[in-house]
Parts: sequence; structure tokens; C-alpha cells
Amino acid sequence: MDSLLTNFKREFAEAVLNFLWSAWSQVGVMGGRRPARPRIVDPEPLLLLTWACARQEARAFDEVLDWLVQNGRWINVVRLSTLVEGEQICPPTIAGAVAGFMAEHDKTPKWRKLAERCKPKSGVAPEVLFERDAKPLAPMAGATDETFARYGWRRSPIQLRGQSQRLPVWRPASLILKCRAFFGVSIRADVFACLVGRGPATASSLARELGYSQRRVLDTLAEMQLAGQFQSRFDGNRKEYSIEASKGWQLLFEATAERAAWFNWRAYARGISAVWRKAFGLPEAGLTPYLFASEMAKALEEALPDLTAAGLALSDRPTTTEFLAKLKRL
Repeated sequence: MDSLLTNFKREFAEAVLNFLWSAWSQVGVMGGRRPARPRIVDPEPLLLLTWACARQEARAFDEVLDWLVQNGRWINVVRLSTLVEGEQICPPTIAGAVAGFMAEHDKTPKWRKLAERCKPKSGVAPEVLFERDAKPLAPMAGATDETFARYGWRRSPIQLRGQSQRLPVWRPASLILKCRAFFGVSIRADVFACLVGRGPATASSLARELGYSQRRVLDTLAEMQLAGQFQSRFDGNRKEYSIEASKGWQLLFEATAERAAWFNWRAYARGISAVWRKAFGLPEAGLTPYLFASEMAKALEEALPDLTAAGLALSDRPTTTEFLAKLKRL
């Protein structure tokens, strides 16, 4: 009979991976089912969470690699590197291995820099990358991917199917990606997309949500406001910026009336990864139901601010049952 921990990890992984699949399917990854409610994709935190959680689903991991080969030009690798270092969503060596893989397909220096930054210390024992039901899925003897091996991860050689769609196949969920095509892969594109998709915001809230420094956001807003498209107003000492959303959507997606909802992927990735690390790091041996409930309650309470920011409305002292139920309905 499976333990509480085993059952929780299985349900948790299934719910998260289904959510990730549905997000990626909106921007061209093959194999996932599109969500009933389209959400705007924020690629960098979504990538990091996928690399961490898709260790339980090798097909999802490699389909996203396939998409990256097709669409890596739209990824802000500087921002990705900042999130790798500051958010603890994904092990840096996995990000480094993916960057090393991408450097073989993209000859610009951006992926090589991330690959160099995330190299592991020498003498680190290799670890199997993929798992199923908490058991390692070791690659076949003599068939190990050399790039991932250099970063301490054992997996079979990567064989891409080449079925991901190459952007531009623009849909409203690709708002951030399309803004990067329009403005360049930069903070300017992300700030514009956030104001169109999210609505009015202060510089500090934009900085928190996007992961840039408040000074950079302020400078960007000041420059963009000169174009005469932004409105601003003061609420006490808070200066709030906005743009008429209908104009932004019409500019970028004039051929369709469809819209996608803003989603705080950075908060979601932080919250989910914190609970994930706790669940997949707990030992089965000697874990009583009381200890399981206690340890997971601590993890959920620590992750609660991020989960709340991502729209997961949990009680002040959430249980694993409540968490899973609401996670599946998100």
C-alpha cells in the first residue's frame, strides 16, 4: 500500500505537470492540452519550473527543449540567469546543462555565458536526471548525453522530434513573446506586456512581478512615457502607470478578439518549487502521518504568500488535501 507521501507526490506531480503542459501548448509545444482559460506565458520562470518538475516526465522535458531550439531567440537569457541565481526554482546545474545544449544550436554568446556560469564544482558525483515514482530512470548502459554529463546529470542522448511550432504563430497567450518581437528581447517589452495584460501598476509592483530592479523599471517607464501612450496618476505617494488595454491588444492582435489572462508565473514557480523541494526531499523511512502533515504544513505556510500572489486562494493553515484540490482547479 502506498504511503501518504507517495500518494501526495504522485498527485502533486500530475497536477503541476498538467498545468505546465497546458501553458506550453499555448505557444507551440506539442503534446499538451490547451487550458479552458488562456493565460499569458512568462517564459523564464516557466522554463525554470519545467526543468525542475519535468524530471518526473522526460517527454515534457524534451518537448520543451524541442521548442527552445525553435524559439530560443525570444528568451531573455539575462533575466533567466538572474532568476536562476535568485529564485532557487531549479538546480543551477540543470539550467547550465540546458544552456550548454542550446549553445550547440544557437551560436550567439547568450547561452554560452549561462552555461559557463552554471558549471558544477569538480568532483560532484553524477545524478540520474529523470525519475518515476521516486525511482531513478537510469539511461541505458553506454548511452549518456555528454552535455548533461558535464553538469553532473545522467540521461539518455537527446533525440528531438522537431514538432514544436516556430513562432510567429502568435496567440494572445504569447503576449510577452510577441512584445519581444516588437520591442526587442528587453525589459521594455516585458514592462509593456505587463501593463497591457495585468493592468495599472506601480514601478515597485512591476519590479516584484517581473524580477527586475525597481530602478531599471522606473527608468524604462520614464523613457516609454515620452511616447505619450502611458497614463500615470498619484495615489498618495504611489505613482501608478497604465495603458489603455484595448489599444495594446489591438496593436498586437488586431485579427482576433480573443484575450488571455495575466498570470504571475514568477510567484507560482517560487511557491510550487518550495513545496516540491520539501515533498520530494522527505525520506519515506520513519515518516509517520503526523510528521508528514507537520512537515508539509510548514512548507505550505512558507509558500503561502507566493501561492496567494499566483491566485491560489488557500486558507491561513492549508492542508495537503486543500492544496491539491485547489491546485487542480487553478
